[in-house]
This record gives sequence, C-alpha cells and structure tokens, in this order.
Amino acid sequence: MPTISLLTDFGSKDYFVGVMKGVISSINPVARVIDLSHDIEPQNVPQAAFALWASREYFPDDSIFVCVVDPGVGSDRKIICGTIDGQMFIAPDNGLLDYVAAEGTEKSFYVVTNPQYFLPHVGTTFHGRDIFAPVAAHLSRGVRLRELGAPFNYPHVERFYREIAEGKNGGKIVYQDRFGNVFTNFLWNDALLSGHAVVRLGNRTIKEFYQSYSSSRSRRIVGVKGSSGLLELAINLGNAAKSLKSSIGQRLTLTLE
Repeated sequence: MPTISLLTDFGSKDYFVGVMKGVISSINPVARVIDLSHDIEPQNVPQAAFALWASREYFPDDSIFVCVVDPGVGSDRKIICGTIDGQMFIAPDNGLLDYVAAEGTEKSFYVVTNPQYFLPHVGTTFHGRDIFAPVAAHLSRGVRLRELGAPFNYPHVERFYREIAEGKNGGKIVYQDRFGNVFTNFLWNDALLSGHAVVRLGNRTIKEFYQSYSSSRSRRIVGVKGSSGLLELAINLGNAAKSLKSSIGQRLTLTLE
C-alpha cells in the first residue's frame, strides 16, 4: 500500500489537515498517511518546493506526495499529477514541483480534471479537501494516472542548485529553518574550508566555514555543510536568519580564490 505524504501551508491550529485525512480514510481506510510538513509559510511556494526536494529521497519508491500550497485555488490554474522516478506527486501548476521535476529521469504528468475522483461538491477555496485528498486516496487504491485527465507537458526546468567554481559565483537563499539556519543553493564543496572563500549577503560578509554547527565556537555567522548537501549560513546556538534579516529568494555571492 503506497504511503501518502502531506505537504501544506495549513498549519496545525485549524481543522484543514484533519479533514484531508478524513477524506483519505473514507475512501481508503487502510491508507498510510505521513505529515511531511504543514508549517510552510502561507503561500510560500519556493519554500514548499525545497522541502519536497530535500525530503523525497527518504520516502518509499511508491509514495504519493500531496502538495497543497496553492495561492491560486479557485482560479483557472491547473492541478497536475505525475510520476517522477516511480514516486507520485499531486500539486498546483505553480512551480511547486519544479525542483523535483528537474531531478527526474523518468517523468509523466497529467492534468487532474476527472470529477469521478473528486468529492461530489467541489468548492472554490478548499481543493485540498475536495480534489487533492480524494485523488490521492483513489491513486493509493490503484487508479492510474491516465484516468485523471489529459497528458500534461511539464516545462523544462533547470536544477536550482549549483556547483561552486573558482571566482565569483551568484546564488540565492532557498530555505530557512526554524532554527534560523539559512540554506543557499550552493552545493557544499570542501574547498570552502581552504580559507579563501567569502560569502556576501547584503552588507554582511561571511569568511568562516565549518563541517558542523558546533565546530564554530564564536557567535559569528559562519558557513556550514548542511544535511541537504548545501552550504548553510548559521550561528552556533543562534539565529542567522534574524541576524541577517534574510528571506527566501534573496541574492548572494560566493567568491572562491
């Protein structure tokens, strides 16, 4: 039985996530449901795209990811469902799947339009309940993608992360966690430990780089090798995001001599 994993910006205060689980259980009582995260910042599609990218490899090959960060709910935006290297993904067509789509070697996508797999009454403000959840439940029972609607040609997207080369490299912030660690889109390279690397973000300069958070004994912002394989900016026992006043999408440069 495939695992259904939920990724939303609904939070835990309201009833929205619980209702989605109730819909899934009503259609497939033996479905296994995992909460990937419901604390994506409201409408923050890039944050959700990164969380999905950083997580998917740790889930079973037949997992179904239900991704509801959907500022365009009720509009003419499409809902798409596809397979990427064996795993299934349901999401709005708003870029949420860009990071994982860029990685995949075997991909196929469909527009979700078949009301046979929706709830009987579909509103305009809660498609997570009315469309995403029931479609996921039906997929977990063996419904095939081609039954959901017409094929969809997912546009070509480049990988968001980049290698560090000698000289000046342009990059950006792709994620910030609850500890205030700031994730860049640079793949970690041990050359950063050489003492000849500099990151510039706004008017701040970072010149120290370590393999772990605790390796830095100071309260300065340093570069760290993150668990996702990317360069993170962090403060040991502190909050780098607050100190930098940084945000997802903000540009930075890395110079390696």
